[in-house]
Amino acid sequence: MVLSRMMSNMSEEIKEIICKTLPNLSEETQWQIILKLQSSGLESKEDLKYVQQEDIADLLPVIQRRKLLDAFKLETETVALDLQVIPTSSPLSSDWSVSGSSSPTLCTPPNSSSSQLSSISSCSSQARNSEPSNRPSTSQILKTWPEIFQVPWEQMPQEIRSAIADGKRPKPVERRQMVRVLADEMRRYEANPTRAQCLTVVRNIIRQYPKTFADIAPDGSLLCGGYTSLLIQLKNRIENVNRDRSFSCHRSSTGKRGPTDTYGCTRFQPELPPEETDETVEQHRQRLEEIYRQEGAGGAERAEVKNLMELTFSLQRRHINTLPPPDIEDVKSKWPFLFMPRYIYAHFELLTDINVLRSLELSMEECGRAITEYFRGKPTNKDVKDILSNGEDNEMALRVVQLLMAHFGEDLTGLILLTDVSATASDVETTLSLPASPRLILPGNIHLI
Repeated sequence: MVLSRMMSNMSEEIKEIICKTLPNLSEETQWQIILKLQSSGLESKEDLKYVQQEDIADLLPVIQRRKLLDAFKLETETVALDLQVIPTSSPLSSDWSVSGSSSPTLCTPPNSSSSQLSSISSCSSQARNSEPSNRPSTSQILKTWPEIFQVPWEQMPQEIRSAIADGKRPKPVERRQMVRVLADEMRRYEANPTRAQCLTVVRNIIRQYPKTFADIAPDGSLLCGGYTSLLIQLKNRIENVNRDRSFSCHRSSTGKRGPTDTYGCTRFQPELPPEETDETVEQHRQRLEEIYRQEGAGGAERAEVKNLMELTFSLQRRHINTLPPPDIEDVKSKWPFLFMPRYIYAHFELLTDINVLRSLELSMEECGRAITEYFRGKPTNKDVKDILSNGEDNEMALRVVQLLMAHFGEDLTGLILLTDVSATASDVETTLSLPASPRLILPGNIHLI
């Protein structure tokens, strides 16, 4: 019984770490990770530092694995503090100090957080000056600004304060006003707070007022910590405010791409591969053109094409990044294989280190389940109910699109066209009346509302 309780507590601790690091991860995936770690021999929270990427490789993409392992290491690090012992006879006894006797003396701390930090800093400084040089140095324990951040509730709309007092949820427009005030106050500390800093502030708000601001499932439970939607709202607001300032700077510079063009890219303009020159990569490009002329799209399956596309990645980026930007037709004529799904996905993964298909699948799995469960609990109209009753066999992605469009009263044929399951691309062009605006063309029979 005791062992079972200990394992349960450890699982909850690990789950909290996962939620804090990957707030959008589904609860099912969280428990899969926990069970996988326990089956690998995890016996205590301290064992998290031994977890390797390959232990959870089948559950998370590489970037999420790195984030989680970093969080595991941070949680298991031991911080050694070298604290100075100050005798009770010292003039510092009126401050917050630790005496040299067996019974520590804790004096009354200052009233405000800022004065407390100043007192500790001042105490450390005086101690260094008054004590002999062979005394150990004092380590100051200072909190970061997000941890001591005070939300300006007095500046919030009256409706927000009333909602907090009554334990009710505010209207969306009032919540947006609150986010604006909160973002402005945080930017007084730092112009562009990081997601981690925003998370610290938001988590403190959720802990104080979960009934008013937390993300709550229809059954009343918190959705992965309860802070995801407020965190996204706050971070988006901060980025929008900063974007207004950066746009004017970006427009004033000509002939040079700004930082926004490389955002999220790990290989925006890479160097040539080892042992390759401008001449050899151009020869590789011409070889790709030749294969396409001879075999068309069928050449995409050749191992030679895959290898040449990787070798010419730097040249592809150089052509794409040319100023002024090239026409799509020009890029397509030079890189015909780049316009096939297999190689545009591979190009994106080399550019960003993100497997876009896997990331999309994970996002759809996490968000799609939440969206579906939301509409099950609160169907907003008859079409939504029909989709939920008829669409169980549909793919999650299609069901989510159907639900959202039905909720907003949109006609799904404005986005999706159906064709015979055996139809080819040429059949579609000749048999379907294609509209001017883009559509997704799906083969098969799907119940469209």
